[in-house]
Amino acid sequence: MGLAEDYRRDGWVKVPGLVDPARIDALQAAYTTHLLPSRAKFFRQNTNRYEPNDIDGHGHVINSFLDPHHYRSVPHVRQGVLDILFDPALKAALAEATGHAELDLMQSMLFDKNAATPPHQDWWYLDSVPNGQLAATWIALEDIPAEAGRFYLMSGTHEMKLHDDLRSLRHDTWLGLMKDYVDSHADAVEAPEMRKGDVIIWNSRTIHGALPTQDPALSRKSLTAHYLPQGMVFGNLFTAKDWISFTQDGPYRYFANQPEYSLGADIKARLKVAVYDNPSLMRVARMAQKILRRA
Repeated sequence: MGLAEDYRRDGWVKVPGLVDPARIDALQAAYTTHLLPSRAKFFRQNTNRYEPNDIDGHGHVINSFLDPHHYRSVPHVRQGVLDILFDPALKAALAEATGHAELDLMQSMLFDKNAATPPHQDWWYLDSVPNGQLAATWIALEDIPAEAGRFYLMSGTHEMKLHDDLRSLRHDTWLGLMKDYVDSHADAVEAPEMRKGDVIIWNSRTIHGALPTQDPALSRKSLTAHYLPQGMVFGNLFTAKDWISFTQDGPYRYFANQPEYSLGADIKARLKVAVYDNPSLMRVARMAQKILRRA
């Protein structure tokens, strides 16, 4: 089977040894030298807050980084992330799997340690409009032992919808639906062995998450990214964000939703977290956002 056939059938596909090891080594060196010892606050994927590094007793950062491809304050790390996420072999695999020749980078996440991400489908948070065309990648930056807590997916779930009335559905309720489905279909969970440079490509509707860490001494260095086919509108299950603008940095074209730390950005992020589990308040917030953008 080819990438396109597997991706279309299962909602994901693994591509072994896809990313150039030299690019990974360059990012790892930049991370160890510039980001790991930093005392600055960065927006975190697993807490949705601006925080300094939370380093465990084994020297690994627990709180994962969101949008490191836009870290202008840490240029060596930013460049290393961009070089991997726009690796020619990776771009070619994305094009083959999705059937879209050109895709824009919409989000990135850098992990030093397993964040134990709960099962979910990406389209709640970000997707194409119409839904279902956004693609994501999970890139192993080192060999990942099973004890480190592997990334998992569930084949065929890109054809499923586990919700009905979105207007009244709370985020935590939706996550509960995801967990219930995974728990009741445990035999369908697939956690591929991942070695340095291996890549998983999956669809925005495919259920995925992370298995628990069995050995806390282990790191699980990985890089995740989400891509939107060029020409499609960005958004999610709830709204279209046709107002966004892209950054063109040399050959790299990308969007960054989360700015680097400032007091204003911190306050805005805290307000968003405060209303996130209230569907009515979120509808008001989305409406206000559209009005302000058009003003």
